[in-house]
Amino acid sequence: MLNRLKNTFLLFLLTLAMPVAAGAKAKLPAPPAGERKAVPERKRMEQIYFFGEGKKLLLHGDANGAVYCFGRAIKADPYCDACYYELSNTYALANQLPEALALAQAAYTLDSANVWYTLRLAQLHAGSDNNPEAQLLFEKAIAQNPKIAEAYYDLLTIYDKRRLYGKAAQLLLLHRQNFGTDEASMLSMQSILFKQGKIGEAIAEVKQLVDLHPSEQQYWLLLAELYGTIKADSLAFGAILQAKEIDSASHEFQAGLSDYYRQTSNFDGYFRCLLQLFANKETPTLQKQQVLAFLQQFPAIERDYSPAIDSLYALARATYSYRQEELYATYLAQTGRTSHALGVLKRLTVRGENDAYLLDVLQKGQKSRFFSAYADESLALYGAWRIYLDLLLLRQEWELLVRETDGYLKALPDKHRGLYVKGLAYFQQKDYGKALDAFLQAQKRCTAPTDTAFLVMLYSSLGDAYFYLKNYAKSDKYFDMALRLDVDSYSIMNNYAYYLSLSNRRLKKALKMSKATIEAYPENPVFLDTYAWILYRMGKYSDSKQIFRQALVKGGDREPVMLEHYGDVLYKLKEYSNALIYWQRVVEQGGSSPELQEKINKAKSL
Repeated sequence: MLNRLKNTFLLFLLTLAMPVAAGAKAKLPAPPAGERKAVPERKRMEQIYFFGEGKKLLLHGDANGAVYCFGRAIKADPYCDACYYELSNTYALANQLPEALALAQAAYTLDSANVWYTLRLAQLHAGSDNNPEAQLLFEKAIAQNPKIAEAYYDLLTIYDKRRLYGKAAQLLLLHRQNFGTDEASMLSMQSILFKQGKIGEAIAEVKQLVDLHPSEQQYWLLLAELYGTIKADSLAFGAILQAKEIDSASHEFQAGLSDYYRQTSNFDGYFRCLLQLFANKETPTLQKQQVLAFLQQFPAIERDYSPAIDSLYALARATYSYRQEELYATYLAQTGRTSHALGVLKRLTVRGENDAYLLDVLQKGQKSRFFSAYADESLALYGAWRIYLDLLLLRQEWELLVRETDGYLKALPDKHRGLYVKGLAYFQQKDYGKALDAFLQAQKRCTAPTDTAFLVMLYSSLGDAYFYLKNYAKSDKYFDMALRLDVDSYSIMNNYAYYLSLSNRRLKKALKMSKATIEAYPENPVFLDTYAWILYRMGKYSDSKQIFRQALVKGGDREPVMLEHYGDVLYKLKEYSNALIYWQRVVEQGGSSPELQEKINKAKSL
């Protein structure tokens, strides 16, 4: 007994020195290839000992020690499938899903007939959004043991995500064969039938629930909602009255009644009920947020009922949350109160910069120990930052935008996006050197897989910056890179072609790209202006004049640059008085170029 205690104490000291499971960089054990080999008795006993110690340490919450023990057990017996399984569970508890998945795969490889290994591997694939593989494994687990209830609802979730509603209905019927008909399966069945468009059958399922549980308000409200979808208003209202008899003060009833009014287009009644719902202290915050997010899909309703919606936001904001403030700022921006929206977003982002829990989640993702509690709030903070920067871009507040992106870079993990926005702000201030530096830093940060659309924008902006810094070779290089990623980006083709014409280079290539843009968008005056200007650069003045006239008719007459270009063409055609008219219109519209006054004076002297 003394030796046993001594060994346990030494093991405890060892585990204190062990690091926390190291995540993606951990070197995980894997079963050897080939046929299973017998291990010596001494090794088998060592495996049994460390496996048992690992289980005990795990029960006491010592994940470090458990990882160490299970690792030692596997080292003693590399074919111990249970050791891989338990080690997988340990990593899963630490929210290290890639490691957990690899170890679960090892256990399954060693014994694919074990239903618990199949089920665990399926759950981990589902957690990694590998739904096709998860589906196959869940189906196999149920085939191995039809009495594992949890596998049914996990598989049902997969079927729902993949919109395999026919399979989902069959699975629920199989569930009823093995476990009987219960409330959960009936609710799931009505949901699947509804998604299949089988409203009558869905109603029948809910009517059975109502008959079995007449005092359950939620079922009457669900029945009213389904009747509402088929415009059976009198039946829906009858179900609403039944729900009212059960509890007229519940937030569920107020939500159901508001839905009834919405479905019958009684918006006065709808907002009256929503105000009661939001004032009810029992109404969950998430439910309020879902209502407000739904209303944002209908700008006309927001406009017509803005006083009522303002009141809803005031009630909802009594409890602070990042998601709530993000929704409020979006609503303010949609209703034209941009300055107010910016104030809300500024306060929210400053608060987020000093919120250690949210910052930990944003930086570490699922590996953060605060992830489960703060995942939604961290997404809201991320969304708020994006809206904030978008509004500053829209208002062209370039100096402020440069300063605010520093906060974005401090708080959020996708530094490349913050650097890109900072580069745009510098570019608009004509500080092309700083813009280029920000864009290049953004490019360096794109080490992980980045969406193609972002890279197209980044390469195009690098092309812009290099052009204005007169590094034409690199400008061309980045425009070519952008077009290789998006061969149909007509805006990039137009800009590239225009820059080539300004620098009087590769005009045939410029003309080809520009022609493609006006063939795709013949009504776009900017694209027409570029095409006409390239023709001008090639000395084709009559053709250029014809295209410029089209551009001016289609809205270019309000653009000083186009008016000046048209005046240049007229001058080349020796229509001096007409050229002077258009150049003077440039001045009247507030436009200017370094050479404009000189051109006007020269035309006047002729």
